[in-house]
Amino acid sequence: MSIDTSQLPEEVICALKQYPDFEPLECNTSGANGYVLIGKHNILGTNVAIKIYYHEADEIDQEPTYISKITHDNVLRVHDARKIDTNCSCFLTSAANYGDLAKYLADYNVSLPLAHALLCQLLSGISALHGKPNLLVHRDLKPENLLIHDDKIVIADFGSVRRINETTQKAPASRHSVLYRPLEAFGPEPFYNFSSDVYQAGLIGFLLFGGKLSNDLTTYMTRAEKSHLSTISDVVEQSRFVDSCIYNRIRAKKLINWDSLPFYIPGNIKKILKTATSTIGKRYTNVSDFLRELSHVKYNMPDWIVNNEGYELRNWNGAYYFIRSEDNTLLKKKKSKDYRVDNQFSGESPSAIFEQLKARIGLP
Repeated sequence: MSIDTSQLPEEVICALKQYPDFEPLECNTSGANGYVLIGKHNILGTNVAIKIYYHEADEIDQEPTYISKITHDNVLRVHDARKIDTNCSCFLTSAANYGDLAKYLADYNVSLPLAHALLCQLLSGISALHGKPNLLVHRDLKPENLLIHDDKIVIADFGSVRRINETTQKAPASRHSVLYRPLEAFGPEPFYNFSSDVYQAGLIGFLLFGGKLSNDLTTYMTRAEKSHLSTISDVVEQSRFVDSCIYNRIRAKKLINWDSLPFYIPGNIKKILKTATSTIGKRYTNVSDFLRELSHVKYNMPDWIVNNEGYELRNWNGAYYFIRSEDNTLLKKKKSKDYRVDNQFSGESPSAIFEQLKARIGLP
């Protein structure tokens, strides 16, 4: 059913008039500088999206300009771009059937191999941005700016993209999304380079493999910091203070809670993610190094997935295992048989059962 567009801004209504064959079914206002309308193209018979975004009058319409030049499965394709007025433009793209990655992670449990595949796809798309002749850094990689279509990740929202200076190998720092900002993007001389996108991809990988990051920035603040925040009346000053608190957490390497990763995540994957999210000099300098390390762990990766009842390990050397959360028991089956309780394993928690299983069957 079509949505009521009468209450939307005039620019959005003007954009819709330019696409008379588009039937809007959903409006997403979560972006920082515009709107995304998702719906059906009645001539093509496919789902498409129209992004309406605001910009400075003398600013080149860089977002569609950049991405229209890149042909890659993991980079959003622009089908059409138009000017609405001096401060607003729009472009037409394919729609993602699962929405953005934030919604996808909230709605679905991601198996360990799928998390690995999606992270590799993300890095492959970033590589297309970084490679010549593009030399682009995204600067705002986060779940809300990544789309999922048929278990494929697609990089979207290029409003923060900048070209690397070939002499300095740097680009100006972006002030968007403080939670995903690398350490070099803070301080008196902030900047981004190719490894800055690597850092953000590492955070995305942390989330794909089941780690937790709260979008409520106050959860990262100490009691004293929260108390001080309550004394600041100016909204801008509040934002600056919160940013400074997040910066302190990043600098102290206390932003990422590695203990929030599921207990079954192999140590070699944790090591890769920790390297990707380290400071410059300790971090992978490019996505190729990151991808190479991920390729080394692909072929001995256990197929774990979580559901409401527990943790399932699928087809490990022909057997299936299930750690049931309700009573901390291990169930086992062969391919064509039903699960049966394996009384050789007992423990006070699923992680305790896992440690016994890991030693018994040689899990990484």
